[in-house]
Amino acid sequence: MRRASSLAVGLSTAVVAVALGAGPAHAAVSDAVCFSGSRTPTGGGYYKVSGSGCDGHSGTSVTIRFGSAAGTYDCGWTFMWNGQLGAENCTLVLNHLPASRP
Repeated sequence: MRRASSLAVGLSTAVVAVALGAGPAHAAVSDAVCFSGSRTPTGGGYYKVSGSGCDGHSGTSVTIRFGSAAGTYDCGWTFMWNGQLGAENCTLVLNHLPASRP
């Protein structure tokens, strides 16, 4: 009886830990990572993002490694096919470009 009680307490603790977000964080990992890409402003702080040399899957987070669009974006819509990415309603979360020098 004691063994079953310990198991129930252990499982309850694990469920509460996951429910409270104590599990491993995955938000920092992009759904799609592309070697290069471009972005076009669409208004209101949003961009249309295109990428090539991409790996991953369609989701909401996109990282472009090199080029003028280098950065991490949160997007409302993405589509990947054969290493190419199209994404819309994207906001720039983290700029990967070096700071400009005077």
